Amino acid sequence: MSTMRDLELLRAACCVAGLDGEITDRERAALEVLVEKAGVGQASFKAMLQVSIEDKNHFRKQLEFFKDNPDATIKTLFQVAVIDGTLGENERVVMQYFADKLKVPPERYAEILAAAEREAQS
Repeated sequence: MSTMRDLELLRAACCVAGLDGEITDRERAALEVLVEKAGVGQASFKAMLQVSIEDKNHFRKQLEFFKDNPDATIKTLFQVAVIDGTLGENERVVMQYFADKLKVPPERYAEILAAAEREAQS
């Protein structure tokens, strides 16, 4: 059963994936898992991706309501961020923004970031 949290997570993940202006096949596959969980149709998903690619500040409108389980949320977003094998500067900025918004403690964020960097390099 989908929840508003699943939808918010999908929107935020689309923002992360669209930062570099394109959605790779691997990013799309990871997002499709979130699409199914959120119960979103393909037309809505396509619109989310389009906005994420075109509006580089769209991420600021995400994660407004559901801030439960911040650790799992940030980890999921990092999985999307590194799935293309890189963790760019724009992605780092957005991820830090989301971590601050979710009130992830700085030391925990540093641990998750380090794990994501290792994942991007493998």
